[in-house]
Amino acid sequence: MQFYNTSFHHSISECRASIMGVAILSIMLFHQYFTSIFPFNFFHNFGYWGVDVFLLLSGMGLVNSLEKYDILTFYKRRFMRIIPICLLCGTVKYSLFLLLGDSVTPIKNGLHIGPWSIASLDLWFIHAIIILYAISPILYILLKKRPIITFACIFLISLCNSFTLLYQIGYEWFSLYGITAWTLERLPVFTLGMWLSTEKKFDKRKTFISISFLLTAFIIKIISKIDGTSCFIFNCVCLILAFGTPALIQVIIYVLQGAPSKIMEFLQLCGNHSLELYLVHEFIFYILMIHYVNCNPWILLTVGFLLSFILAYLSKKATTKIIESLSKCIRKKESF
Repeated sequence: MQFYNTSFHHSISECRASIMGVAILSIMLFHQYFTSIFPFNFFHNFGYWGVDVFLLLSGMGLVNSLEKYDILTFYKRRFMRIIPICLLCGTVKYSLFLLLGDSVTPIKNGLHIGPWSIASLDLWFIHAIIILYAISPILYILLKKRPIITFACIFLISLCNSFTLLYQIGYEWFSLYGITAWTLERLPVFTLGMWLSTEKKFDKRKTFISISFLLTAFIIKIISKIDGTSCFIFNCVCLILAFGTPALIQVIIYVLQGAPSKIMEFLQLCGNHSLELYLVHEFIFYILMIHYVNCNPWILLTVGFLLSFILAYLSKKATTKIIESLSKCIRKKESF
């Protein structure tokens, strides 16, 4: 497989669902709570990189959408992909906590459950992706006109964010400052995805640079775990990794080429339900890990994954049915 020119975009186009499947599985394993047991501790330390994969693919996909549709159609399609499923999952989750009452207050506080949960805004990624989707048309115009300057400015903004706002709040994201800081942290990898899509090529030089950043992020991450450095190092690693994400995706594609067909089908299934899995899995994991922490981790994680897949499938199917029913009602009204 070639690692440059148009093969990068072609490979992503062919394996997109499978790559997203790998990414969501790594995120789910990152959110499990067995942080001191091998191999769970490995995924807890490195699984967050799946978010960068998602955002780079999203940035690339949005450019294709912006080039294909007018701005109103673009926003409508983004709205229909994100908001209905977020409302369904969030409403069910919030309603469940209302019914259970004070008995689940510790879980409610731990998951930031409140009225905002109706739109799934208790999850930082939903805040970030809505903001990034909203500003993507502006980024697209800037990248088309002044790509180097635009990307350099975004890199500097994100770097300053790591030194100031994100460094001050650490992992506490649930505030206006936190939402801003976490979104700015992931802005470079999202913009990089848009940039790569507008350039339509990924040559040897870009591949070498991306691999260098990927290895640098990996080495810093290992060293920081050894000497116990602060979350500031984590923020810097995320920024460095943004440039290494294309190489990381190439590695995933390379590994997937030799995977059995059944595994590929499973990964495609995960990728096609990636948003739904993201919306439900942390909620399920948290409840299981809090109440059954002394259980066998393999059994507990298996149950968590099964419940997540079942709820993700049902929520996507229900959302599709609701949207189809609403569309039929609208068409009927328009016909009169």
